[in-house]
Amino acid sequence: MYTVLSITIPFFAIIFLGTFFRAKNIFDDNSSKTLTKFTFFVTLPPFIFINIIKSSNDNNIFQWDFIVRFEIITVLIFLFSLLFAKFLLNYNNRDASLFSLNSSYPNYGYMGIPLSILAFGENAAIPISIILLADTIVLLTLTSFFASNNSKKGSNNFFFNMINILKNPLLAAALIGFIFVIFNIPIYSLIYKILNLLSLAAPPTALFALGITLWNKVDNNFIKSVSMITILKLIVHPLLIFIVFNFFPSSVPTIWIKVAILCSCLPVAANVFAMAGYYETFVKQTSSAILVTTILSTISVPIILYFLF
Repeated sequence: MYTVLSITIPFFAIIFLGTFFRAKNIFDDNSSKTLTKFTFFVTLPPFIFINIIKSSNDNNIFQWDFIVRFEIITVLIFLFSLLFAKFLLNYNNRDASLFSLNSSYPNYGYMGIPLSILAFGENAAIPISIILLADTIVLLTLTSFFASNNSKKGSNNFFFNMINILKNPLLAAALIGFIFVIFNIPIYSLIYKILNLLSLAAPPTALFALGITLWNKVDNNFIKSVSMITILKLIVHPLLIFIVFNFFPSSVPTIWIKVAILCSCLPVAANVFAMAGYYETFVKQTSSAILVTTILSTISVPIILYFLF
């Protein structure tokens, strides 16, 4: 238990340190956006790239059984959430699609990547990067498809999402890292040192930036929807991932399974809020869901990590 707490306490302490500084107005909304951009574009991509090229050989990259199992659960949760939102909460397509995205898209960028590598070492870089890549493509495509029927932005939604996927620096870093590993491409020492130095700043800046964005996000008018999102995201998602990997035989490496379970129990991704803003719907519910699931994950994540160790 000491090992788990030695990872999770500093991890969540940095998140809430960011929230504290935002509450004291040491950081305002503008500085928050700047730090978030710095993390997303400058420190996290080298962090992903460096850990991929430092990890295991290329034979471990294309674990199709791993990808298919994880994405089956992702799609099931998304579709169940969609039906629940449409028929029990009476949401339209756009609201239902954002509700589903909240329920199925974990916070890979700011929490999953640093936490997985801190917990399981550099060999966790490849599975977390593959999950990030596959989940982003699948979930944004599904969201675009179901949201387009009611969206004022019409047929441009799918195109917008595909462009965003291609422009995502985290996905680009993962793809470039895979290419370097597969083709055994050497990297010059000076370039490696620069990227490695930037990567060292990734975990604290990512967590601190996340903490800043959490300030003043809760809206009490959406208790029902946020409660359901919380149950699906923090309980149902990791439970189904555990079942699909442990009750059905597979050749997936143990560390990959641990990364999958850990990622599935993470709170709602911060960039879901950006998607809600783009579709101009479900914005307050999304911000509330991000805060509530992040706070509760301070309890759920250490518990799950304890069993994974």
